[in-house]
Amino acid sequence: MKTVIDVVAIVRKGDDFLLGKKKVDNPPYEGAWHTLGGSVEDQPKAMELFKKQDFNNEYFQEEVKRQVKKQANIDVDNIRNIVPKFRHQPREAITHNRDKVDQRFIFLEYFCDYAGGEIIPNEYFETWEWHKKEDLKDLKLTPPSREMYVELGWDWLW
Repeated sequence: MKTVIDVVAIVRKGDDFLLGKKKVDNPPYEGAWHTLGGSVEDQPKAMELFKKQDFNNEYFQEEVKRQVKKQANIDVDNIRNIVPKFRHQPREAITHNRDKVDQRFIFLEYFCDYAGGEIIPNEYFETWEWHKKEDLKDLKLTPPSREMYVELGWDWLW
């Protein structure tokens, strides 16, 4: 089974967090609200850094910026990984990829702050919206996103 490393950006603007609603015909997790993120470009390099547990290095931070720009057309700064403060290891999941083939995903999750730009969704998302923590309980979140928010101590929402 193929393994892919993704970076995930928990983008904050004041008290709001940015989530995108995936188009219904676009797996994985179609029709659900996603935290920004996607696959890193240099998977072999990412796997080397992952094995060293070097999650806050410049390469991953640049990949966070690239994915956020690609998906929502905005810029972020103050990027920091949630490991080890909120979880001991990065999250993993096995799910269908866009080709509906099972794939192992490793999610490197980062807090970051909105730094500017006008949100423009790419072809995979219906919309991007800012949400308060309290609103998350009413959204159909992806299972990895829901799990991540619970681990961050936002479990009082559910």
